[in-house]
Amino acid sequence: MIFNSLKVWLFPLALTLVGVCSNAARATAQTIYPLSSDYRTTVNITPIAGDISQVFEVGVSDDAPYGLELYKGLTYSVLDSKGNLTFNNNPEAFGVQGYPLGYIQFGDGTNKLFGTSDASAAVNFDNLTAKGSGLVYITGGEGIFKNATATLLFSEDDIVNLGSTITLNGLAKVSGSIKVSQKVPEPTTTTAVIGMGLIGVAFLRRRSRLQSTS
Repeated sequence: MIFNSLKVWLFPLALTLVGVCSNAARATAQTIYPLSSDYRTTVNITPIAGDISQVFEVGVSDDAPYGLELYKGLTYSVLDSKGNLTFNNNPEAFGVQGYPLGYIQFGDGTNKLFGTSDASAAVNFDNLTAKGSGLVYITGGEGIFKNATATLLFSEDDIVNLGSTITLNGLAKVSGSIKVSQKVPEPTTTTAVIGMGLIGVAFLRRRSRLQSTS
């Protein structure tokens, strides 16, 4: 009889502990925001030392979701003899000192994405066109994109306008999935402790009744 009573009261206790463990496993949730948008871009390439330039880009989209219609970025580039451009957000990678680190930002309202890029482009000086592609590494954000991470793909086709500052006007395609980790309130042990206490009290009362009737 006592063994059966133990089974009756230990079963709810086991369920309580399982519930606590399951809730703890769900303490971090992840939301995925897909992105596939076109940006009309303007890229200004300003020489600063030899073949090394400072590059500032602005893009505007008519179809970007989540308030990410505006894109802007600062980076640096080096041009080789074949017209190939290599970009890096850190000017010191090209041996240039005294310039700010580059950045990438999507959005100018409540929702923003921040990151860096790894890109290259080829310039055809015969027909004055350029094609570029690379990756955008999202490392944070604001609004719904707090704690965001992503690796976005982009490709770009431009028309080249020569001058003291080279200007590229074109269209960029950006796509990928933005992941946002959100912590949810973790369960406390209070409920489990109360539950176990009630189970213990009930078990002791039941055992006391059984002993009094024996």
